[in-house]
Amino acid sequence: MARGAALEAVTRWPGLAGATAVGISVLIPCWHAELTIGGALDSVEAQQGLPGHVGVEVVVVVDGRQDDRQAVIRWIESKGNGRRWAITLVCLTQNCGAGAARKAGYRHCSGPFLAFLDDDDEWHPKKLALQWGWHQANPGQIASGHGYNIIPKGHAVSFRRLLIGRHTLATPTLMIRRALWPYEPEPYRFGEDTLMLAMIALMQPIHVLSENLAWRSPKAPRLMDDNYSLSRQRLKLRAGKIKGIMILYQRGVLSPIWIPALLAWNLLLAIRRWLLDLKTCARRGDL
Repeated sequence: MARGAALEAVTRWPGLAGATAVGISVLIPCWHAELTIGGALDSVEAQQGLPGHVGVEVVVVVDGRQDDRQAVIRWIESKGNGRRWAITLVCLTQNCGAGAARKAGYRHCSGPFLAFLDDDDEWHPKKLALQWGWHQANPGQIASGHGYNIIPKGHAVSFRRLLIGRHTLATPTLMIRRALWPYEPEPYRFGEDTLMLAMIALMQPIHVLSENLAWRSPKAPRLMDDNYSLSRQRLKLRAGKIKGIMILYQRGVLSPIWIPALLAWNLLLAIRRWLLDLKTCARRGDL
């Protein structure tokens, strides 16, 4: 179980698409998601193009909030006999953050491939088929990603470029072949996604498919108006990345020679982000 994540209950609903073996586990942390969780789940249900023997299971982790649990249950009930995939609902007794929620839900994932989705994002209907197909053609590859809101530049995400901020991937684009990945989701509240990507990229650059296959839900508030979006808490995210650098050093995978330069670089980026946010708030009249 994830550190600090008290497990309240686990409820399972079987899939209704026939006796198909689970090929892909979809892991979704859920927090203040009444407006968007339905769209996220709909986008998983709408996946097309997977071979008939590749089933999908969805693991939703409610991060300590009963309203989110009820929203997921209402969605399940609204589908009736029209729902395709098996769903596991994991409810935590307290809010622990997306990283700890993913780590708590990870032990309920049974598929050989793991795909991440956030509760305020949605997928293209062919996302899983295209990404799964790429992994079948490249059996030695641990992980892949793709575009999020924009068409990517087609580069691979390397460890060094990830650390300096040249390249990154949105978590809802990531698919992992679990047999080649000796880790689990990182349990931290901020910067856990970058740390997870860094640990993968340390072993092997992460391939980026050339398609845009994920985007923010049209029902989600604008980021600047969304009080519950982690993307809005940019300074805390930057602090989380700095913490991630120190964790990489403590794990012995980052040379101490890198530390001063990386800390200074991230401090400069944090100051720049703070100044840009001040300018944005002043333009909108929030100051």
